[in-house]
Amino acid sequence: MVGAGMAGLTAAHRLSGVTEVVILDKGRGVGGRLATRRIGDATIDHGAQFITTHTSEFAELVERLVGEHVVAPWFRGRVGPDGVNDSDGHTRFRGSVSMNAIAKSLAIGLDVRTASQVAALRHDGESWKVALVDGSELVADAVIATSPVPQTIALLQNGEVALAAKDEAALEAIEYDPCLAFMAVLDGPSGLSEPGAVDPVDGPIDWMADNFLKGISAVPAVTIHATPEFSRAQWDAPDEAITEALLVAAQLESAVISGSIQIQRWRYARPSVEHPERFLQLSGVPPFVCAGDAFGGAKVEGAALSGAAAAQAIESALGRNA
Repeated sequence: MVGAGMAGLTAAHRLSGVTEVVILDKGRGVGGRLATRRIGDATIDHGAQFITTHTSEFAELVERLVGEHVVAPWFRGRVGPDGVNDSDGHTRFRGSVSMNAIAKSLAIGLDVRTASQVAALRHDGESWKVALVDGSELVADAVIATSPVPQTIALLQNGEVALAAKDEAALEAIEYDPCLAFMAVLDGPSGLSEPGAVDPVDGPIDWMADNFLKGISAVPAVTIHATPEFSRAQWDAPDEAITEALLVAAQLESAVISGSIQIQRWRYARPSVEHPERFLQLSGVPPFVCAGDAFGGAKVEGAALSGAAAAQAIESALGRNA
């Protein structure tokens, strides 16, 4: 398994009952865009901001996590420029402690190896050789890759794996939007109203949240996600320039505490062009499935459903159905 985000963790849980599973992730921790950072006394979700449920399968998982106090309701409805303005019937759930804590909970009991960057994926016609940057190598009967598709393609190219024309075209068609995520601790209230989130209609800000009002931070601290357009235009700009533009647009009620600002560059923040199916199984090679939020449905729920579908495909390919 390449990638310890929601898709990879979901797939691993399903497969762990029928075969040995190892999850590799280049990050220092699990979660992917279920990401949280701590700055002083502040806890800041800077990746996925909440979870919604639209299918009974995923709703069952979320209900279980609520019962385990891993997930909690945040608000109901849609957020606009002035806070919640449209009750659409869907509850937005947050991590009870943080969004990353959801991934940590799901990783319990799994063989997850973080700080393990894959360098290349190659096969001998029967099995996969997973070469790591540290020079080590793992052998696998099958692979599920939940990393962003451009990264998966690069790993296969590094292993000199020739993709079938239809598979290559399908993967190349997938596109992502980038996102500059700004984090800062404030010396007082943010000025946002309950539930602590705003979704502007114009300007450089796509989303802003107060993590204190959200219920996860001990002190006021904001997350600002820039729009895809701003993120592309300012991707290589100095942090100082990004900070100035976003703070002017944010019009925060209190000042940012000096030294508390951090910026995360999410190159593959969300799919803008998705693959229509929940996964893509490569043809002409040992079992290899591409999955993640770019397959058949974005956001956390889409990633989870993709991971489950990918695991089912691998079970079938290996003949190890539970």
